[in-house]
Amino acid sequence: MAPDNAPMRDSVICVAASAMAGIGVGFFGCLLSSADKQRKLNGGQHSATSFWRFRIGAVGSTIFGVMSLIGLSYGPVALVVVVRAGATLPANAFFSQVFDLRPLLREDLLGMLVTLSGVVCFAIFQGKPPAEVTETRFLYFMTSTPAIVWNALMGLCFFLA
Repeated sequence: MAPDNAPMRDSVICVAASAMAGIGVGFFGCLLSSADKQRKLNGGQHSATSFWRFRIGAVGSTIFGVMSLIGLSYGPVALVVVVRAGATLPANAFFSQVFDLRPLLREDLLGMLVTLSGVVCFAIFQGKPPAEVTETRFLYFMTSTPAIVWNALMGLCFFLA
């Protein structure tokens, strides 16, 4: 009888989908920044090129942002967030060079190395995810006194802002 590889397969799909989402968000985010830079250089008005870069960047950022949901359906939230952020950082650094947005400094490379080391360590040593929260448990948490006070404060801040 063959061993069940479903957990490993799910983890690989989760990591791959989250990494692709991070790279896509990095690319399209830099495309949006490039369009904004062109608009500013053009006296505040979009040129034909910057207008299309803006539209494609907005649509692409949305699509790849939603792609994170694929990773969430195959793995824990903590893994998806860390891998996506770890993929977005080098993608932003690379594509900011491609679109000539800013120079890449030694400190940027050092920060990227430290961050990616943390991502790799987290992915390797994260351990088993906690049990899923049931509807009953969620309602218990939401009706607790600290949750009611916190949500009331957040609502007050929202309406006063």
